[in-house]
Amino acid sequence: MPLELPLHVVGVSHHTAGVRVREHLVLTPDDAAAWLQRQRLAGRSAAILSTCNRFEIYWSGGDDLEPWFREFAGARGIDLGTVLTRLDGAAAARHLFSVAAGLDSQILGETEILGQVRRAHQTAHTAGTSTRQLDASFCAAIAAGRRVRRETALGKHPASVSSAAVEVALDALPQGNSATAVVLGAGEVADGVMRALVERGVTRVTLVNRRAERASALASKWMVRTGAWEDFRALVACADLLFVTTGAKHHIVRATDLADTTAARASELVVLDLAVPRNVEPSARKLPGVRLFNLDDLQQLRCPAAGQPSIAVAEAERILAEELARLEESLRARAAAPQLAELHRLGSELAREEADRALASLDRLSDLERQVVREMAERLVRRVLYPVSRNLRVDDERTA
Repeated sequence: MPLELPLHVVGVSHHTAGVRVREHLVLTPDDAAAWLQRQRLAGRSAAILSTCNRFEIYWSGGDDLEPWFREFAGARGIDLGTVLTRLDGAAAARHLFSVAAGLDSQILGETEILGQVRRAHQTAHTAGTSTRQLDASFCAAIAAGRRVRRETALGKHPASVSSAAVEVALDALPQGNSATAVVLGAGEVADGVMRALVERGVTRVTLVNRRAERASALASKWMVRTGAWEDFRALVACADLLFVTTGAKHHIVRATDLADTTAARASELVVLDLAVPRNVEPSARKLPGVRLFNLDDLQQLRCPAAGQPSIAVAEAERILAEELARLEESLRARAAAPQLAELHRLGSELAREEADRALASLDRLSDLERQVVREMAERLVRRVLYPVSRNLRVDDERTA
């Protein structure tokens, strides 16, 4: 049965747009907070899901945020053409569930997206732009994602963009886990890269970030070294791997920087640009002695054949179907609740009236006996209303 849910989503992802398009469709945390504030003042619901592989706006109700999205992209010089995805109702809910479960990710089953969906919901809730319907949809999607992690093989061997990047980097080097790595940035992606490096036995790792205290905290977590921002070039000159993961909105690693640091090298420098917008100047790809990979390259090298049957994917799809049905049932119960409440209010009123009428002709009853009559009237009404309430829910399902 179709899900009558006024949920909508519009956006772009790695399925429809390369990183050269996605990097222009990014809001800083301050910009995102300001935009949500404007939606709240306008009385609209909205949530922003922004990751390295997607930028999507979710909302509920009768408003339409697609024109804003197109205007936003146009102001940044992007003609969306066919890269924009718009889904409504059940299709939007199904998409959100698939995203939260990691089934729509660049790396099938990747673990980072569930936390990103959770934070998108929390941010909207804090900003005052969430509604009951949006809350219900996001909470159900997060629950579905957790079940997929817990009950299928996708959770037994969790993957992420960060771990895939480390695999690509190590595959490109003959020395493997004896490599020396520099990680630029100290956010969530950097944390994932550090985890993957440590798990694969890479111990010579240096973390560099503009904010030394953040670098120190993350380096302590994984027991690696930290380096000063001003020493970045010298560190890269001695490294085999460079992972760039900052949230900067411009190129912070320029081709000239890499040309200078690799001029006297005998071995290649493998560079993984995992940022959106890209943090490494694309022309660095042409430098001798530099192998540059970005998120588009990562998708080509590590994207699974999503169309092939998989027991884990089939199990995940079954879980999503169950959780979607549960969401549908919950929303229908909420829709029927006002009618049921009114029905029971009228029933209680009728029980009182009939009890009063009966008691008026029974003037020799004790207080206890009079109470028995009132309780009997209330029980009779409840017994009559129970099948009526049940049928009302069934009829609501049949007409949905």
